[in-house]
Amino acid sequence: AIFNALWPHTPRLAMAPIIEVFVVPPLGCNCTIVGDDVSKEACVVDPGGNVQHILDKLSQHGLTCKRILITHGHLDHILGATELKAATGADILMHQSDLGLYERVNEQCRDFRVDLPTSPLAPPDAFLADGDVVQWAPDLTLRCLHCPGHTPGSMSYYFEQQKLCCPGDTLFRGSIGRTSWAGIPSLQGTSDPQQIVASIDSKLLSLDKDVKVISGHGPSTTIGEAHEFMRRFR
Repeated sequence: AIFNALWPHTPRLAMAPIIEVFVVPPLGCNCTIVGDDVSKEACVVDPGGNVQHILDKLSQHGLTCKRILITHGHLDHILGATELKAATGADILMHQSDLGLYERVNEQCRDFRVDLPTSPLAPPDAFLADGDVVQWAPDLTLRCLHCPGHTPGSMSYYFEQQKLCCPGDTLFRGSIGRTSWAGIPSLQGTSDPQQIVASIDSKLLSLDKDVKVISGHGPSTTIGEAHEFMRRFR
């Protein structure tokens, strides 16, 4: 089972989680591996490219990828998912509202002058919704936070036992996600500037201030720092 697999069981606290964050092509997305030091099971967030490097990182830690988590349907966060799934058998999970973007990856690649994928993307194995609890190791879970705005189906993944959040391109250190796509036809009309602020306020800023945030690009931050930035932003 993927969803609510342990509910209402209380997951254990991970004593020494394995966390790897590294930049992948084609547009400098942060790919994140979160691994369980006990079971050696892991999930990979936003495998945008360079899948062999992702596999090498998993191998270095003796990890097996069980879940591929897509924060949103932009090309730089999804292009490696099919190859990673083929190599590991992991499930590809995302929000259904970004399926259109996911399926229009070739149009996105043309707009951003990125090489088209050599084969069609594998369809997602399941769709996630706000509040879903996903089991990613035998007794570890993450919580799904639907944060529309940057895209309709933007998801933030909150690893509660690790106090770690991966919000994709919704929230950055000192800024928020892009919502204007002038000159990029494949993304026209897919973002909402008011909605992204509401998502951050209602979903992300409700997390504890000491939660670490690994954004889709750039350096990490914390929810506490996000509170300070959003107060100035408004």
